Amino acid sequence: MYLEDGKDDVGVLKSVLPLMARHATGYHPISYTVWYEYAKGTNLPLRQAVDAELQYQERLNGAQTYAIYCKYLVDPAESAVFSTRSDLLGLVSDVKETVRDANARTAGLDNQLAHFQRGVQDAKTLAEVQGSVTSILAETRRAKEGFGKISEHLEESKAVVERLTEELQTVSEEARTDALSGLLNRRGFDRELTRMSPAPGSTGTLALVMLDIDNFKKVNDTYGHPLGDAVIAAVGHFIRDTVQGIGVGARYGGEEFAVLMPAKDVDAAEKLAEKIRQRVEQGKIKRRQGDEPIGGITVSAGVAGWKTGDDGAALVERADAMLYAAKHAGRNRVQVER
Repeated sequence: MYLEDGKDDVGVLKSVLPLMARHATGYHPISYTVWYEYAKGTNLPLRQAVDAELQYQERLNGAQTYAIYCKYLVDPAESAVFSTRSDLLGLVSDVKETVRDANARTAGLDNQLAHFQRGVQDAKTLAEVQGSVTSILAETRRAKEGFGKISEHLEESKAVVERLTEELQTVSEEARTDALSGLLNRRGFDRELTRMSPAPGSTGTLALVMLDIDNFKKVNDTYGHPLGDAVIAAVGHFIRDTVQGIGVGARYGGEEFAVLMPAKDVDAAEKLAEKIRQRVEQGKIKRRQGDEPIGGITVSAGVAGWKTGDDGAALVERADAMLYAAKHAGRNRVQVER
């Protein structure tokens, strides 16, 4: 049983818990996410995959639920992060085994040295001394060869660690970056908002600017989606250049953008928002090389600052309210919460 597209979220939420209970996957975030998407009905491949499983059995188990989550809900970049982490953990285990092997070889060599010492002390003839020396030389050569292999293996491991670390950094950045605008994506924004938010009860400051491209639907309808993408990319470029070193820009969704400014008040955020607005208004965006700029691209912005007792959602809600106030006041302007 699932809800048709367009049902409100309350109806979706009401249907999720019975589904989770019926399928005995436990009240777990992954299970909830899968059944929420299934009930909402907007993720068609996931719905089809679940329905296909249910043709052969009455309930999904935990392993099947997790497999569907990984295939249809986890971003490819996040999957790559998990894979790289797994490789790193495997490498750590391999190196630990190598070190244990080295310790065992060291213990064996210690025993041989102790045996050599006793042999020299007990020797009564030169031949007996020579035999002990020959024995310890042979053992030393074997140990040297073993340590040489260990050293070589550790050098190889170092190179692998460096490569995997670079890959992990790359996929982590990809998972947080919007490819079209070059800014953080919504996931990256949410993480930065959590990181920058002042501690509960503290007197820390944080300002948020929400921006929206004015009449963006008209741009798409008039010039086509490729130019709409070019406009989003250009606005992203203007934001990135303007906030560099003083804030963090993100594409919040669609044609809406956000700028987080840690340790800044609304006055500083208002000035920055005005700079971005002017740069967009004065920017020259062309359909193709050699064409005249299309003109008329503007943004509206709303500014809000952190208040005692706030959380991230409250700050976003207030900045968004200021943004829509700017829209209703005529667009191409900055509205500030005072």
